[in-house]
Amino acid sequence: MSLAQNKTLRTAPTLVFFQLLSFPWRQSDPEISQKFLGIAQNEISQKFLEPALPTHDESETILVKKRDLLFSNSTRYLVMDLIGEGGYGLVVKCLNLITGKTTAVKIHKDGESKSILRELEMLEAIRSLDTEKKNIIKFIEDFKCHDCSCLAFEMLDKSLWDLMEEEGMPLSLNEIRPVTQQLMVAFEALKGLGIMHLDMKPDNVMLVNHKDQPFRIKLIDFGLAHPVGALETGTVMQVLAYRAPEIMLGLPLSEAVDIWGVGCIMAYMYFGDHLFPFECKYNWMRTLLHLLGQPEEDQLNDAMYTWKYFSSDHGSTTQRWRLKTPGEYKDATGVRAKVLMTFFEFSETLEDAVEGWSEKQDGIEYEDTMAFLSLLKGCLHVDPARRICPGEALKHRFITMAHLVDEMGTSSYVDAALHLMTVSYLHQSVHTESTAAAGVDRAVMSAGR
Repeated sequence: MSLAQNKTLRTAPTLVFFQLLSFPWRQSDPEISQKFLGIAQNEISQKFLEPALPTHDESETILVKKRDLLFSNSTRYLVMDLIGEGGYGLVVKCLNLITGKTTAVKIHKDGESKSILRELEMLEAIRSLDTEKKNIIKFIEDFKCHDCSCLAFEMLDKSLWDLMEEEGMPLSLNEIRPVTQQLMVAFEALKGLGIMHLDMKPDNVMLVNHKDQPFRIKLIDFGLAHPVGALETGTVMQVLAYRAPEIMLGLPLSEAVDIWGVGCIMAYMYFGDHLFPFECKYNWMRTLLHLLGQPEEDQLNDAMYTWKYFSSDHGSTTQRWRLKTPGEYKDATGVRAKVLMTFFEFSETLEDAVEGWSEKQDGIEYEDTMAFLSLLKGCLHVDPARRICPGEALKHRFITMAHLVDEMGTSSYVDAALHLMTVSYLHQSVHTESTAAAGVDRAVMSAGR
């Protein structure tokens, strides 16, 4: 390293620190000034030798680096680290120099795009909710900085994807239950606002503080969210593995799209793998038919994209449509199908996959597995009109644990289930009608004390 380069690195934190000294509150509140300048100085001393945040190509560069200051009308944010990067721009971890709290700031590379304005519109609508009770990330403010549009959110712990990668194994039913319940609470609230999230995947389910509140989660990322009815039929959304059949086929969209996503996440937690493939639309459709059956005739007759995957079966007396062969799919779309074998190829149906995955279980655990399967099938109904809605899901026995009530206090499995659900019951408005009759609500609250 040259002397000039070394000098630049050595003086960089000092320059930033002098910027901090100019904050108005330094004169107005010496105690706050001393406290948070100290925090900032410590962060700078630990971080100043680290490289700048990665950026896109030169035409799309976001000129934000570690140790930069982002100025909003209410505060200053000190950039501490990179959290994530995507086509939209960056998400950075920041220190709010007024409150001393860490904050996640999403920085869009295009400060005036329609997608940013729509996301902001959705976030403003969600402000009307109690985001703590509804398990949705808290939106703090929006501001412009460095010619970019910035959105500030509360800082959370890690994503469900991160947790599964760390664990290296599927979650238990007792761990799946509170995550599912909290997601259903979130989507019931969004349904009340007429909002579709449209980007369900494990990355967008965040654990709040997994060490202190195991499996307490919040829903994040409203970058693709739309009001119900705002999207034209045929619009393609979502990553392929979590894409709903109505999107694949080109049918009208509703809030049921997100419940399909919850079902896919339930399966991901249970199997430790994605139920549907990421890499090939034809293979996705083939998996759908294999595990859940073919869409109804009316759906295929009305859908915009039936021609991509299905051919008229004039020789059949029972159904009009059949799945195209890989060769026919290529002829129709110009895309070569990638048909890959998965674990699910060895199961005839979703029921077979769930039952075959479980180890030998006693009566209580088997009953719980059947309750899980029932809710999973309700979420993954191919017809969105018949898919379970969030309110119904919250009353389902897998969530209420009504089928386990007789074993409370006598089964370690049931006691563990009750304990893990306290993270949900302590923070959410829960449907208690069915659980109160069984005494579950009282027992859960007792377990939380």
